[in-house]
Order: sequence, then C-alpha cells, then structure tokens
Amino acid sequence: MLEAKNQQGDPVDWWFIYKTPEHTGDKGNKGFDFFYFDPISAALELSPVGLDQNNQALNHTLTSIFNTPDSAGYLVYNDEHVDKEENKSGKGHCKGILAFDKTTDSALLLLHSTPRFPANEESTLPDDEEIYGQTFICISLPDYQSANQIAQQMLYQQNPQVLTESSRIPSSLQDDEPLSLLFHGTGVNESDEPSTLRFKSRGGKAFLLIAKSRKWGEDFWLDLVSPVLKCDLVVETWRRGTVTPLQDDRSKTFDEDTLTLDFKITPSLTYGWPYTKDHAKWATALKNSTNSLPWVCVADLNRMVSQEKRGGGSLCFQESRLWEALKDAEVKLHQLSQDNPS
Repeated sequence: MLEAKNQQGDPVDWWFIYKTPEHTGDKGNKGFDFFYFDPISAALELSPVGLDQNNQALNHTLTSIFNTPDSAGYLVYNDEHVDKEENKSGKGHCKGILAFDKTTDSALLLLHSTPRFPANEESTLPDDEEIYGQTFICISLPDYQSANQIAQQMLYQQNPQVLTESSRIPSSLQDDEPLSLLFHGTGVNESDEPSTLRFKSRGGKAFLLIAKSRKWGEDFWLDLVSPVLKCDLVVETWRRGTVTPLQDDRSKTFDEDTLTLDFKITPSLTYGWPYTKDHAKWATALKNSTNSLPWVCVADLNRMVSQEKRGGGSLCFQESRLWEALKDAEVKLHQLSQDNPS
C-alpha cells in the first residue's frame, strides 16, 4: 500500500516539510534542520531529528516507495539529472515523485524543490543543497486512477523531465495509460492554456493542482494562481535569475515577495534567513476584505521572468494552522505592482 509516512513511520494522509538553510537557528545546524506539519500537528514544529537521520518522514516515505513490490511503479522527475548529464531542453521546471500500485489501488504524490534528488533510491540530499531552504509536500492519493489523472495533466502542462534511470514501471502498465506515456516521454501535447486539477487525498482533504505549460508565457503566480484562488498572495521563491526580482512584474495586479523569514521557536532561538538562501517555492493568501480563506501553496515554479517559458505547477490547499505559521514568519515583504515596479 502506497501512502505518506509520518515522523514515526506510520501512515498519514499528507505532510509538509520546510528544510532550513545551513547556519540558521542552532549554531550546529548544517542545513538538515527542518519544520514539519501533518493533519494532527498543532502547529509547524521544529523536528527533533534532521533530514540526515533515518527516523523522519521524508526518509520513511521514500523507503516505503523504493521497497514496494514489483506491482508498483514510481516516476521520479527533476529538471536536473542526478549525474549532471545534459538536461532536456523544454522540459518543465518541476521536481517530485508520482508513485502508484494498481494491485492495492493506491498512489502518492511527493512534490519538492530540491535539484538532483532523490539519488540512488536514497533520501540523502545532494552535497551542495544543504546550503538552501527547501520545501517538500507528500499526499496519499485516494486510488490508482488519481495518479493517472495527475500524469494526464503533466502531459499537457508541466511536461516534467522523468529520470527513467531512477524510475520504475510495472509490466502490468498499459502502453496507452498516461503514467506509461509520461515515463516514455510520448503523448506530450503541451497546452496553450493552463489548467486546474481538483482532487482529494485519501483522507478527503481537497487540493488544487494548478499548472501551466511553457507555451502559456505569463507570470505563474500573479496571472494564474492568484486569480484561480481569488486572492492576493505572499510568495517565497528562488529569485536569483538573470532578471532581478524588482524587474519581473508586468501584471496589473500585485502580490508580495518575501525578503526575509523568521521562525521563532523560543524567546532565545529563532530560525531566520533571507530569500537569497531559500530555494523553496511556496505562497500564502493575504487575508483582507476580499479573502478570508487560509490558502497555502507549495510549488515547482519560481517568480522570475525566465520561468514564464517553463512548465510547472503548484499544490494549493486550505490549512489554517500551517497558514498561520508561515504568515507569522513573513517578517519583511516587498510589494511589486505595475504602479510600483521597483
């Protein structure tokens, strides 16, 4: 049975992990400290163990995926190859694992922000990725067909680079199934228009998978996610491309970009870092007179002009406790708008 695993290795409906950059918080943090949240969490909590240890949710989940029987399959996709061989041009800027098992009618989706991960069926982070903040979200899907529905959207929108050497498909998989087409890189038909896939986790939590192809060519956050959710957003993403973050907005509306984050653990311990140390991709809704919903989004795409020509997506859901924790950490923001581009 494919399902997300919690910090103790037990089945859980979904979880969220926020890895901190190195040298933040505790002086001994080598970049493996992380915050954890799942449906029974009272708040976003600092994990007592790091991502370099085995007894944590990410490792438990990956181990369960890679140790599934031959009836199960998994597609590992990443815009950067593990061995740094040439990446396929035109593929989406997206990273994750889509696992499925028709025999047990189960599946899961793991979406994350870490390049060249996972490698060799292990949860060890690449050597240079402990430097930066990273996000991970894992969802237990309701059934096998849900994985095919997500794969179908990926064929038309994200068009991920599937790392076939790190993936596995069962012999029972039909050639015309979206999962098979995605693995083989056939049947890709990128759409000019974005799409939103609505689905529920095995436990019944509602998610939106908002996605676009490289053909759409607009600002993913301002022109797609914000209108779909009908709210303004505070966005935290990697913004160190050839175009600076202060030049990247041509929208008639506005969002806010996070410049610094502070997670206060105790009066004497705070994990804080600037956006230049964060490779995570997430957003929270701004609550105001037009929106009162606690939207949280965990994504593939950065808010940079170059990303307008890349496929990718975002998982969005309502979760008040997680929204509150992320909102409280957003201590310094920069508003970008057509009237205030700098």
